[in-house]
Amino acid sequence: MTGRGQSDFARFPSFAARLYASLTRGRAIQEQHRETAADLAACIEHGRILDVGTGPGYLLLELQRLNRSLELFGLDISPAMVDLARRNLPGHDAAIKLGSIQFAPFDDNFFDLITCTGSFYLWDQPVDCLNDVFRILKPGHAAILFETYRDCDRSAVHRAIEDNLQGENLARRLIAPRLFNKQLAMTYDTNEMETILRKTRFARSYAMERIALAGVPAWLRISLLKRL
Repeated sequence: MTGRGQSDFARFPSFAARLYASLTRGRAIQEQHRETAADLAACIEHGRILDVGTGPGYLLLELQRLNRSLELFGLDISPAMVDLARRNLPGHDAAIKLGSIQFAPFDDNFFDLITCTGSFYLWDQPVDCLNDVFRILKPGHAAILFETYRDCDRSAVHRAIEDNLQGENLARRLIAPRLFNKQLAMTYDTNEMETILRKTRFARSYAMERIALAGVPAWLRISLLKRL
């Protein structure tokens, strides 16, 4: 499986990264980050947490707000996104690294929790990537992925998005639905997701739950446990 868009993001120009960062500061996306961060913060009191595909670092900012004792790490394949995340999380607030999760630049058994929100579907080699997630995760700990799925209720999703965009600026109202529809067209359905998971080192220790984020019922919460 190749060419899902990962290489396109590696070449993301700076102006496109800034546009993406602006679009994802809408109220609904901010609420999505808050809900995701609250879920993750409930799973870990201290230790190292990695956000894969961190983009501008907004999820890390929410995690920092909820728990200052966490050691925050971000990974992104886009130099432009890494630059934005480092600006948003200056100093030693988070370690933002450039790279692919397929060849993660971290030691074995390094992280207490690993997460990813809405970018798994872009990974060119998802099985290899998840196996490297397994490698860098501490035994007895989990990765929690939040990922859209294609076989969601599209009518309910579109209604929720329309509600969320009320009062937003014109650019967000025009562009956000198109981007989300494009994502849903590319993302996996639940059966395809399970097929991928069963080929990984998490094959016997995963769970999937259909959830809504910011009221949008298009998400899977995927828990991947690295057994002792």
